Parts: sequence; structure tokens; C-alpha cells
Amino acid sequence: MLNKLTRVRRFALLTVAVCLTVAAGISTPFTPNTGPSLLILGDSITWGTEYFAKSQKLIAADEQWANIVIDGQYSRRVAFPTPNASTKYSGVKTFKKLSDSGLKADAVIVALGSNDVAIETKEAVYELIIRDLMTTIGDVPVTWLTVNRRDTPAIAKRSIVFNQVLARLAPEYPNLVLEDWYSTIAKRSKWMAWDKVHLTPAGYQARAKLHQRLARELFDRHIIATTPTTTTTVPATTVPPAPTDTSPSTTTAP
Repeated sequence: MLNKLTRVRRFALLTVAVCLTVAAGISTPFTPNTGPSLLILGDSITWGTEYFAKSQKLIAADEQWANIVIDGQYSRRVAFPTPNASTKYSGVKTFKKLSDSGLKADAVIVALGSNDVAIETKEAVYELIIRDLMTTIGDVPVTWLTVNRRDTPAIAKRSIVFNQVLARLAPEYPNLVLEDWYSTIAKRSKWMAWDKVHLTPAGYQARAKLHQRLARELFDRHIIATTPTTTTTVPATTVPPAPTDTSPSTTTAP
């Protein structure tokens, strides 16, 4: 048991060391103006899923998406409710930057919110930033992973509130589907790292497989959304004219 805990702590320390070395940021390359393209937009957990579990390679093995862009950044938030010059730490501004660089995202996995609940405390702010990102992404299939952060009791409660806001807003966005990561990982404590924010090696592997499953589902949704509907035209039925009576008329004598 002690050896196992030691391994987990070593992994956590390795994660921190790597984060400090590369600033915990990754944005995989893509071919501009080609598609179909999938974007996974997230924070350090998304970065770790790619760095430690090679999520892009898993998704690419299905040979569905032409571009698989994984953009994860340590401390990234959904958006800033007040003016802020940062681009890489804002999901909204990062999406716009990628779009300006030629990425037409045909589907998006959003894995953001953990850093927002660590700082912002108001439900109204959560609604504001969620709407901001959904408006920025536009009318393409989106899957948003619920937030799971438990490093303090207050932040754990705010994670629940953030997820409740997501659930309340989801019906307003027909293109939005929620993936309940919060409930999934709550049943598997071995997936959470000691800091109650990041993941263990097993957790990152599970998260990578989840990304693969969501990528498959989003591809199906993308195909449905972009396939023209066919309308079957039923030929009009021609009603023949009423028959004309050409028989001689008979006059009855009085």
C-alpha cells in the first residue's frame, strides 16, 4: 500500500515538473481549411490526457476525423467575465484564435470549468461564461464534460453548482450534450490524483478512452447534422373529368 501511494505521489510530482517545464500547454497541429475537424478544448486535464495517454492517437485510429486538434492549457478558464487580455487562458479567445488560423471546428469537446469554479463564486457568472463559449462555437455538435474539482469543500460545492447551471442551460442549445464526468469519477477514486484536481495514470487512460468514445459519437452527430434531408415527392393524382352523357335525350309525351 505504501509503495502504491509512493508511486502515485511520484507521478503527481512528475506531472508538476513537466507542467513547469512546458507551461502545461499543447495545441496539436492541423491542416487549415480542411475537414472534418474535431476540437478538444480544455485545461491541464486535457493537456495531461494527451501527454500521458495519447488521446489524439486513440481518436485517429478510428480514421473518422481529418483534423483532431487537442488544445489544453494549464489554468485555462471558460472565459473571463471581466475584460482580460489573455488569449491562451481563455477558452473563448482560444477558439477564436484557432478559427482565425483556419480551423473550422465541425464538432467540439469542451473540458473547461475547473479553473472557473476555483475563482468565481457566483452562479450568474457561470451562466454568462457558458453562454459566451456556446455562442462563440456556434451551431455545431458540442459535448461538454461536467466539472469535477474537490480540492476544498467550497470548490467542491461550486463544481456542483457549475454543473447544475450547465444542465439548466443545455435545453436551450439543441447542439449541446453533457457528459457526466463528475459522477463517473466519483465512483472511481483511484482515478483522482492526490491534489483532488488532476488524474492518476489510470485516470488519464480512462479519460483518453472517454475522448475516443465522445469523438465517435460526435462524428455521428456531425454526419446527421450535415446530411441533407431528402423529401419524397408524391406525384399528384390526376382526377379524370366526369363522363359526359352523349346518349339521346328521351322526351316523355304528356
